[in-house]
Amino acid sequence: MKRLMMVLLLLMSTAATAMPWDEPPPRRNDPFPTEYAHMLLPLPYRMPGIGEGYFLMGYLSNLYETTGDVAVVLAKGDAEGVIGQLDELPLIEDRLHLQLFDMRISKASISDYAERGMGAGADFNVLELDAVSQQSAELTLSGWQRRLALTARYARSSNEVSAIRDANGDILTRYQPPSETRGVQRSLRAMLDLTDDYQDPRQGWRLHLDFADHPAEAADNPDFYTLDWNLLYFLPVNDVDTIAFNYYRSDAHLRSQGELDPAVVAASLGGSCAPLDTVCIDAAAQRVANIIAANRYGTATALGGTDRLRSYGDGRFTGAHMEFVGVEFRSNFVQGATPFDFFIWKDISTSIQLALFAESGTVAETTDALWDEHRESVGIGARLVSASGSVYRADWAYGDEGAEFSVFFFYPWR
Repeated sequence: MKRLMMVLLLLMSTAATAMPWDEPPPRRNDPFPTEYAHMLLPLPYRMPGIGEGYFLMGYLSNLYETTGDVAVVLAKGDAEGVIGQLDELPLIEDRLHLQLFDMRISKASISDYAERGMGAGADFNVLELDAVSQQSAELTLSGWQRRLALTARYARSSNEVSAIRDANGDILTRYQPPSETRGVQRSLRAMLDLTDDYQDPRQGWRLHLDFADHPAEAADNPDFYTLDWNLLYFLPVNDVDTIAFNYYRSDAHLRSQGELDPAVVAASLGGSCAPLDTVCIDAAAQRVANIIAANRYGTATALGGTDRLRSYGDGRFTGAHMEFVGVEFRSNFVQGATPFDFFIWKDISTSIQLALFAESGTVAETTDALWDEHRESVGIGARLVSASGSVYRADWAYGDEGAEFSVFFFYPWR
């Protein structure tokens, strides 16, 4: 698969030499759409080792003929809580926008794989969370018809791990009191967009540069920052279709390490195992080892989920460095503005799209180990591009650990 990676990089390099550096392609649509849309939708979920239940999602887009959006998600079942977001609230029309995000989950679970990097097998334990909280505020200043943008973001988060379960949901160990983790992130993003359309590009290129500061919240935490590069190139195939290429690189830069003594880390977590309970002991040691690796190297953007390596679960592969390449053919086989109103879902369709994609990515603790091991995903997707600015997306992806199906609101690789 290294050959696949090199082919993709060569294609992107060749395409870059033909980029229109002097003038961007003409835009087709207003980059600040104000067409009203809404969606109210129940979504059931069932995940082995995590549980089952349903989400109730409400989404209102472009309220009062502005770019402002409101989204609320209620989760019931084995994961419970509420997520709310106000997006693209115009403080200065077509110039300055505000986003506010608030997530408060009273109980949930996340997968904890045996080790960081690409070598970890598919076996995992489940961390049982009693409380998950995240709040963020984001300001975006844009100009030149949204071809240039600068975003400043502040976020804080916390979670409490009360137990470790195996993949079948059986308790391995409990933490009394729960083990709490807190974090703060301050980030800046710069964007240069020389495509033919902000929402649905089919020609040109787009570059994002992200700086995120992760200061140590406690003496035993690492202090680091991450730098991310995200390059997208769109090569038109005919009047309506396009091939999208993506190159993504994320690197953690450590300023100071966190605690590296396993005994100290284990004591800070709490919990205990019976002397002969090797399953419990192994599960606790696995979590300690992952924390020490994060303290030693820092953590870059993970692979897996709805954006990159879509055949793997969210955050499946983590490490201090990450690199990714992908290609996606997008065929727009239905064109034209078509309003629809199904009561629970109202919008204006401008294109219905079929996508075929292939992705390859790697993570490692050191840069020289990147691509020593890697994973691939291939798949197919269907999208509905709308006049409100949303892209309703359903993707099915396959990799060496099986298949994943996801439903999301935006294009991948943003």
